[in-house]
Amino acid sequence: MDLLDIITDPEMGGCSFQYGRITETVNDKGRAEFAEQKFPAEGNIQPAPGKEREVLEDADRMKASILIFTPAPLTVGEEKEKADRVYHEGSVYRVALAEPWQQHAGFTKAIAVLERQ
Repeated sequence: MDLLDIITDPEMGGCSFQYGRITETVNDKGRAEFAEQKFPAEGNIQPAPGKEREVLEDADRMKASILIFTPAPLTVGEEKEKADRVYHEGSVYRVALAEPWQQHAGFTKAIAVLERQ
């Protein structure tokens, strides 16, 4: 059994969820437009413990947050992309921290903060 089997195992807290990648484009009038593409994912999602939340910015530390281990390539955004959104149990979370361990362990560790329920 490898680490990805454990992360996605329902008996170990594994679950299915969706994440959205938001990209920015410029329309024919020169205005920015945002489009979101949703992807299915699996992983382990738990409430983020206080120690994990210490690395978040002050404004995010006070929000409800989740800790995610997933093979999905979650990101906090870069250049023309905004931070990924995680859709889990009827709530929407914004990825505030993502540590890609894809090359070493095959997964991403992320902390996402509640945007809306």
